[in-house]
Order: sequence, then C-alpha cells, then structure tokens
Amino acid sequence: MILPNCDSNADAFNSVYRNASKAALPWFAWLRGIAGILLIAYCLSPAGAHAQSPDSLIVNGKSLLSEGYNQADVGKMKQSVSLFSRVATGSPSRSAYGHYYAAFAYTRIVNIVGNKDEEQALDYLDAAIEHLKKAIEQDAEFADAYALLASAYGRKMGMKPRLGMFLGPESSKLMKKAKSIEPNNPRTVFIQATSDFFTPETWGGSTEKAVDGFERAIELFEQETVTDPIEPSWGHSDAHAWLGYAHMKEGRYEEAESQFERALSINPDYGWVTDVLMPQLNSRKESASAEG
Repeated sequence: MILPNCDSNADAFNSVYRNASKAALPWFAWLRGIAGILLIAYCLSPAGAHAQSPDSLIVNGKSLLSEGYNQADVGKMKQSVSLFSRVATGSPSRSAYGHYYAAFAYTRIVNIVGNKDEEQALDYLDAAIEHLKKAIEQDAEFADAYALLASAYGRKMGMKPRLGMFLGPESSKLMKKAKSIEPNNPRTVFIQATSDFFTPETWGGSTEKAVDGFERAIELFEQETVTDPIEPSWGHSDAHAWLGYAHMKEGRYEEAESQFERALSINPDYGWVTDVLMPQLNSRKESASAEG
C-alpha cells in the first residue's frame, strides 16, 4: 500500500490549481477544498502521522497549535499534542523537542481553560511538567525547556499556594539554569517577566519590574533569527501583548494600545488581543473619559 506524503501532496495539488484554465478554476477550487479537508484528516490520523517525518510532525503541530491558540480552539491544540507526542515517543533524535512542544501546547491550553476548570488546568500542567522533565533528561542544555518548566511550576503555585514551599525553590533553580545556558534567550527573559508580573512586591516582583523585563524580551526577539523551524520561536507577539497588559493595568492606555497594535502586526489573528485585551482597553478608556 502506498501512503500519501503529507508534506508534498498539498503543494502538488496547488500547482495543478495554479495552472488550471480559468473555466476550470471554480471546479478546482471546490475540489481543492475537499482534498484539503481529507488530507488534513489523514495527516492527523495514526497512519498519516507515520507517513510524516519527525520534523514535519513538529512543523505541522506548531502550525496547528498556533491556529488553535489564536482561535481559543482547545480541540486543535489537543491535536497538536498528539503530533508532538508521536515525535516524543517515536523519534530518539527529536524526542526532546517532541516533549517540549507537547508541554508547551499543554501550557497554552491552560491559558484557555484555567479560569473555567482549575482541576483540569492542573492536570494539563502536570502533563506539561512530566513532558518537560523528559525533555531535560534527553537534552541537559535545553534552555527553553528549563524556563518553561520553571514557568509551569510557578503557575501551579499560583493555583495551589500551599505548594510554594516546595515548588518555589525548584522553579528558581530551573530559571537560574536556563539563564546560565542562554542568558539572552528572549523566551527565558519573557517568562521571567511574567513571573515578576504576578509575584507580590514583598517577594521581589512588581508591575514595573515586569515592564522592564517585557521590554528587554522584545529587544531580544527583534534580534533573534530562527532559521530552523524545529527550534522554539514563539513569544514575540506575546511579549508585546503582556507589555500592553501591564501598561493597561497601570492606566497607561496609549502605551497599552501601541503594544497591542504591535502584537497584532506580528500575529494578526491573536485572539487574546482582538477579543479580550482590546475590548478591555476600550472599556477602560471610555470609563476614564466619562469620569474625566
């Protein structure tokens, strides 16, 4: 049995579509839509996954995760976890990346479901933590994995403060390790800034400290060039969104709006910005204007 190649079939069909006569274009457009649906369904199936290389599974999973996160579509995000998990268990050379991205997907899912179902969110965080431990076991110099694990512990402490005595020191140790490996990794700096944002001043955090961190992360993102699609590259639009959120919290509405616009210039489909943050900002600006 010859299995379809999920990496090349879409390109091949698009080539036929581009070269079709104008009279045939409507028919080809309909057929391309049907073929695309079938190809996606196949590539997400176990047989389709085995037909793809580990790198292709990761790239496709990253695309699916990004789309799902932008749309707050947990179903799509879980599909990405399935692709990453196949890499984690089936490709020794890419296993660390598979575990890392499966964990990253779970943390993104927590962003969506956290306020609705805390127990489920904790289950997702635990799954992320286990994946990240395995990623670090397989690559002891994986700075992004250390930083994301530190963040996962921090978020778990936020939901279960009584765990702080145990997880707090471990989270700090992991972040210190991430910084020692790649001190100018923008995602590490961004994750530290989000931690500073939520940490009370009595424990060393503050909004202004977070603002400095987000601004530094943005500088590093602007300098970063990721040529290998397997490497982590997320975070640039997030840093602008969080910087805007911090400004909005402090009543700096013009600065907030500027950062939200910059986030959307990087990721135009960023649902958290378009559907949540911008409406909140507009509401606050209207209230401030009415009071003034």
